[in-house]
Amino acid sequence: MIKKEETKLPKKLETIPAGTGVYMMKDARNEVIYVGKAKNLKNRVRSYFQCSGDERLFIRFLVKRIADIDFVLTDTEKEALILENNLIKQFKPRFNINLRDDKTFVSIKLDMNQKFPYPVIVRQIEPSSHKGKDSKKKNGILYFGPYSSARSVRETLRYVNSLFPIRKCSNNVFRSRARPCLYYQIGKCVAPCCDMVDEKTYKELINEIVLVLKGKNIELLKVLRKKMDNASKEMKYEKAAKFRDRIMAIEKTVERQKINTMELVDRDVFGYYGQGNSIQIQAMFIRNGNLEDIASYRFSTMNNALDNVFRSFLNQFYVRTRFVPDEVIMPVESEDKEILEELLSEKKGHKIKVVCPKQGEKHKLLEMATKNAENAFKIRLGADDDVESVMASLKKHLGLTNIPKKIECFDISHIRGKQAVGSLVTFENGKPVKSKYKRYKVKTVLQSDDYAMMYEVLMRRYSRAFREDDFPDLTVIDGGMGQLGIGRRVFDELGVDGVDVIALAKSKKKGTGNADSKRKLDERIFVCGKANPIILNQESSELRLLVNIRDEAHRFAITYHKKLREKQYYESPLDKIVGIGKVKKKNLLKHFGDMQKIRDASLDEVGKVKSITVKDANTIYEYFNHGKPRLNDTVGQGLAQISREKEKN
Repeated sequence: MIKKEETKLPKKLETIPAGTGVYMMKDARNEVIYVGKAKNLKNRVRSYFQCSGDERLFIRFLVKRIADIDFVLTDTEKEALILENNLIKQFKPRFNINLRDDKTFVSIKLDMNQKFPYPVIVRQIEPSSHKGKDSKKKNGILYFGPYSSARSVRETLRYVNSLFPIRKCSNNVFRSRARPCLYYQIGKCVAPCCDMVDEKTYKELINEIVLVLKGKNIELLKVLRKKMDNASKEMKYEKAAKFRDRIMAIEKTVERQKINTMELVDRDVFGYYGQGNSIQIQAMFIRNGNLEDIASYRFSTMNNALDNVFRSFLNQFYVRTRFVPDEVIMPVESEDKEILEELLSEKKGHKIKVVCPKQGEKHKLLEMATKNAENAFKIRLGADDDVESVMASLKKHLGLTNIPKKIECFDISHIRGKQAVGSLVTFENGKPVKSKYKRYKVKTVLQSDDYAMMYEVLMRRYSRAFREDDFPDLTVIDGGMGQLGIGRRVFDELGVDGVDVIALAKSKKKGTGNADSKRKLDERIFVCGKANPIILNQESSELRLLVNIRDEAHRFAITYHKKLREKQYYESPLDKIVGIGKVKKKNLLKHFGDMQKIRDASLDEVGKVKSITVKDANTIYEYFNHGKPRLNDTVGQGLAQISREKEKN
């Protein structure tokens, strides 16, 4: 197969056209390993196979794996750039960087089309409404941000909700609420759900929130002071006091912005730093002249030049519905500068600048981004080194076969055998990989038997591991020598080889004196082949890593166990009645107040409930009365009369 592809490649190189387009390099298994674009496909692709050229280290790694090349012609360089990004997202080639963290950018959305709007967190901005920052869009929706983390946007919303008594509930809750909630009782909401405020007054609150989210605190303070003065003149002192408190809260709020420039524009500033085979890219998001947020990205350079990796990153950065600023400042010149400007200008609706400044204020911003990238790189490098040394130390102290780069930990949770569940958490290089977490509902064990439950969970996990060829370096079981024995038994029965297994448990010995009784219990590590547990320094990084993993497995198991218990507790007899869904169940409970009153209700009373049909009423009544209808109400008497007439006929 490889020889066939190798004979095909020279012919492909001879037939590649000289036009603009995208090329896809494939390996012997026909998998796309690199995607690139070129103004002249023929010259660019042939340059990879020539002796001279730039980035020979990168090309040497790539070229020896190329077995075939496909290409797509485009009319313009802009189309080629768009197609290149789409193909990278689709095929995820190993020699391209792939920006996969668009979801980390969140914004605040205000739908002004609603009668009583409220701010919500969103991860995507509708392309049709993306016409500019903090301005009313054609479809009546406002967006604020973006923020590089959900934490920062939640902090902003907490601040807004603490200042302004707007609605906090979702649309579903808002529509179904019949009386004001606790927020109204404590003065944190004006209860628009129950018509406690008119639309005009509520919209004034929203307009004040818009000023906060735009960072126009000075303008907002002027508005609030005027309202406070008017309320005071009208002798509405309680209302004036609320405005006063709001003014004081805004004045005391510490400004989050770290930079203030003379130009009140929106800018994204990028810097990068790299060593070896890694690169750190830092993005600073400046809005209205103030630094609002920072994001950091780390990639493998795959032996490519740092500036080329950065250019590839930037080409992908604005592809989706990310906010587009008025100006993009980058640390290197790019041949795609004009194309990128054209694309961003189309998305923004007006001219966007992409610049690489050499001096002045913009250059200072660039230096700051680069310095932050270097600092982030060195911090991450130190953290990686620490984790590697901890894992190597664990291997030494516990006598493991492998350095535990990938660790799986198991825990069991139940109450006297009821709702028994197992959990599996996975850590790689000391960090949780939540996409590999798994939960198991114990199926074969009905009594309280932790060993049997652990046996079932381990058998299910590692039977599947054989099919998927997916094994860890180390398996950790929450428990003592007994649980370790179960783990060893499962491994022996399945023939699992080359995977270490240990158990981790707290000491059961407690001190007798007051001081001893309060002492934190020692963590003990049980390993195969040793009768006595290993007790590491309780403050050591090695033990802390294992304990963190065990605690995460315990948390994950408890969460699932509680979820099953709550599901069981919240099950209602109404759920078992055919034809009674969530809406009818809700109406019944709202009408009668509790299940006992529903059980005791007459057929006529059940039939009066909103959305309950005659058929539903009969079904509900017969369910609770074992098929014996009462005849002491209007509906019951009517049914009895119909029955008697049928018998006469």
